[in-house]
Amino acid sequence: MFVTSEPEDASRLYVVGKGGTIHLIKGGELQSAAFLDITADVYQSGDLKEERGLLGLAFHPQYASNGRFFVYYNTRSRTIALREFRRSESNPDQAVPQVGQEEQQRNTLFSFPVLVGNHNGGMLAFGPDGMLFVGVGDGGGSTSDPDPDNNGQNIEVKYAKILRVDVDNHPTAPAGNVPGGDPYVWDYGLRNPWRFSFDRCRGDLYIGDVGGRLFEEINIEPRGQGHKNYGWSVTEGGTCLQEDQATSCDSPTITPPVFAYDHDSGDGSVTGGYVYRGSRIPALRGKYLFGDFETDRVWMLTWKDGVATPRSSLSQDLGSENTIEGLASFGEDAAGELYIVSYGGGSIFRIDPE
Repeated sequence: MFVTSEPEDASRLYVVGKGGTIHLIKGGELQSAAFLDITADVYQSGDLKEERGLLGLAFHPQYASNGRFFVYYNTRSRTIALREFRRSESNPDQAVPQVGQEEQQRNTLFSFPVLVGNHNGGMLAFGPDGMLFVGVGDGGGSTSDPDPDNNGQNIEVKYAKILRVDVDNHPTAPAGNVPGGDPYVWDYGLRNPWRFSFDRCRGDLYIGDVGGRLFEEINIEPRGQGHKNYGWSVTEGGTCLQEDQATSCDSPTITPPVFAYDHDSGDGSVTGGYVYRGSRIPALRGKYLFGDFETDRVWMLTWKDGVATPRSSLSQDLGSENTIEGLASFGEDAAGELYIVSYGGGSIFRIDPE
């Protein structure tokens, strides 16, 4: 589902499995024992199309010294949980298991009910301000009945949002979030912000928001701004969906996507990626890479001074359409090099220079 590294050690990659395991690849070698195994608590399904499971992982910026990390997952009791774990002090290749319901509750930052089962979000990432950002979907629904509970425009709920959490002072919410609603809301009006990332150089926030029947969106937010309404489910890709909402389709409070694409060529589910800041491929520096889960196509664009260049394809260079089997995620290691996760194939690919 996802791959990442410790903040200061690119040689240690962590692979998130939907069923509830996190495996460690150390120095290019997959370790036999799981780093973390919470399968007993994670919702299980044999259906590849099932969207529930272990969905996100983020390491604390001071992980090297404090060993703290965070996971986001669907529990077996029909909730979504954000929970903290710690690295073992005696074995850095293992996490400390949490035994008993009381310990689990103590390490749960928050949990909330699963509504329909799809559109769970799942991305976790620490921002340049040291806060943990959490992507949550709108709770599910069908394309014929988008966002039936109007969660996208309701700032009092966590659904359809990007949340911002101060993990060092929880449960106190950080100053600067959207006022007047749920205290953790940072941005709203998102259908399913499955994967987002921060440009490690500039600090801007890049959001891949999975669309409904019309458009897939890339939303880009300048560093530290927040409080954005990205339109769902009043609009999708800038197109008006519901004219009878309290927020009108032409409301200046709605921030349109920087880039949107339709489904005419078979695409159907955007996978947000990263701005490349590695050293191995200089020609890619500053380019934002993203793709599509349905077609396994990969593109890049550049965002500068509030304007995005037209996207260009990397699919042929990468051979992605013939290699990837469901582009679930991109990944970034501590050195800024990028990876692609193949959901159906169960493989991790690194983007290398020719």
